[in-house]
Amino acid sequence: MIANIVSKNSVSVSHDFNVVDSMDKIIHGLPTLIIGIDLTESLYPDFNVLDICVEDNVYWTFKKTEKRDNYNNDLNWFITKVYSDLLNETSYVFIDLIQYKKQTLIKIIRKIHNLKNIVTFVHNNMVYLYGEKIIFGLDLKLVKYMGMDVTKIKHKIKNISNDFLNSKEILIEYKDIVDTLNGKIRIIPYLYSIRNEQNNITSFFHIPRTN
Repeated sequence: MIANIVSKNSVSVSHDFNVVDSMDKIIHGLPTLIIGIDLTESLYPDFNVLDICVEDNVYWTFKKTEKRDNYNNDLNWFITKVYSDLLNETSYVFIDLIQYKKQTLIKIIRKIHNLKNIVTFVHNNMVYLYGEKIIFGLDLKLVKYMGMDVTKIKHKIKNISNDFLNSKEILIEYKDIVDTLNGKIRIIPYLYSIRNEQNNITSFFHIPRTN
């Protein structure tokens, strides 16, 4: 999960958001949007109705039945902000095979090999490797231009990756998010990592039902 939305009514958003009907059910530490003026007032009696920010990392908006335009605009703003902040908390390193010195490339390769739980996404000629809040980008056209074997490079990357994503379905699954971020596809392996980690936690704590 990447953020909380507190609402007494259903909200149509990505499964990345923790949608709950009470502040008691939020995941603390995540950005939170409260929907509904009455609900917000019951939680923050002295809040400023003209300010979307209630307190640090907590925001509010009207319900759809109260002010539809405000609701739609503020919800879209919150979603965009959360994904943008998520992308901004990562470092992006483009592996420039032409400009970087040999020593720099060696350091990058060592860093990649030392990463834990690498998630790789391949799209067209770009390869994005994510691990430990760092996204590395490699242009396969540049690899070919430098006289290296693209197939061997991809094979090596696949061998060090915990997850290697290269299907069109992956891009379709994350299309709306990528559109929200103006086409910044490099966030996909990071989001996949978050979702996968969440699924693993859920599976770990799941207790099978017994008859």
